[in-house]
Amino acid sequence: MALSTGRHLAFPFRIGADGRSATPPSDAEHVRDELLQLLLTSPGERLFLPEFGGGVRKLVFEPASDVLRGVVKARITQALSRWLGHRLTLEGLEVEFSGALVEVTVKYRPAGSPDSRVVRFQRTGN
Repeated sequence: MALSTGRHLAFPFRIGADGRSATPPSDAEHVRDELLQLLLTSPGERLFLPEFGGGVRKLVFEPASDVLRGVVKARITQALSRWLGHRLTLEGLEVEFSGALVEVTVKYRPAGSPDSRVVRFQRTGN
């Protein structure tokens, strides 16, 4: 996978041991960082890219239903296709609601990699 066309910043941003901005250890980790940034950014949050984001953080404030699950899956799929379609292939997406808990599981394959990866995160409304 040839993403390294320059230096990439690690997510979350931090200073490395050498006093410079930290970089991801591999291109696959960089893709994972981009995926997390996309999903956790709310649409409208970025001033010059108002349509960027998956809006997962706001899910805990929505009433859980099958309709919401379908809308969220469609929104995330569209965002991944639009913003990271050249970086990864989406292989699976699950959105689960359990009371105030929201769990999103994304199975993807970084471009040029034969291995699938899974990112799972949870958010509670408390």
